[in-house]
Order: sequence, then structure tokens, then C-alpha cells
Amino acid sequence: DSACNLASLNLMKFRKEDGEFDAESFKYAVDITITAQEIFVDNASYPTPAIEKNSHAFRPLGLGYANLGTLLMMLGVPYDSDKGRSIAAALTAIMHCHAFATSAELSKAVGSFAGYEANKKPMLRVMEMHRAAAYKIDSNLAGSDLYSAACEDADLAVKLGEQYGYRNA
Repeated sequence: DSACNLASLNLMKFRKEDGEFDAESFKYAVDITITAQEIFVDNASYPTPAIEKNSHAFRPLGLGYANLGTLLMMLGVPYDSDKGRSIAAALTAIMHCHAFATSAELSKAVGSFAGYEANKKPMLRVMEMHRAAAYKIDSNLAGSDLYSAACEDADLAVKLGEQYGYRNA
């Protein structure tokens, strides 16, 4: 009984002229998209009162990406390879953790979602698991820049979440 606003980012739009991935622009797009989706929660129409109630109480958002296969192909990386999986893991960690860092910043400004306190311990435990997973990415295969960005965002998401909670489930 909830509705989740969904959005996706086209990974090919973050490819620099030299062919490298622009993690900083990607993170900026995540910031903008999560903030916009958060605004939509209060302005959306919901099909039932129960869905509306839970959507406002938990404020769930969904963010994904498109064109991973194309990006890997343009990088000359086989889609079904350890290197391809490591790059995908790093990109996913950056997107996910940066989204939650943005959610924590929003929580600092306007408060956590209504159901946060009841879910604080398990949510922080899950965020710790996401951080641990980011650090397990093979930096040699993903590339040191993507690996570093993933770990930095994972650390930030946990740190800010511990301080401010999260605006969105």
C-alpha cells in the first residue's frame, strides 16, 4: 500500500569527451533527481487513501539508470566480465549512496520521514551493509576513480544518516 516515484538516469550522458565517466556530474544529477522526486511526494495523486497515507509516511523513491550495456561497450569492456560487473557495482553504489546522502541532507532541512524513528536501527544497519559492499568492489577492475567515489558516497550516506536520519525510505 505505497507508491514509489521512479526515475532513471542515462549513463551515456555522463561520458566525458575523453570517454571516461564523469562521476561528479552523475552525483549532481542524482542530487537534482532525488530532490525533485521528494517534492513530487507531496504533490502527487494516489489511487487509494491507504497508498497516499503510506507514501507520505515513508516517502519512498526509486532511482535507476539506463544504458549500462552501451557505456560498457563504449569503454571496450565486455558486459559479462568481472570488470563490467565491477564498474556496474561502482556506478550503482555511487547512485544509491549519493541518493541516500541527499535524502539525509533533506532530512536535516525538513525532517525525517514519519516512519523513520521506528525503522532507524534496521535502516542504519542496511546502510552499513551497503557501505561494506562498496568497499568490497574490486578497485583494480572498477577503476580507482569510480571505486573512490563509491566509497566516499557510502561513507557520506552513513555519516549523514546517523546525524540527521533520512527523508525517504
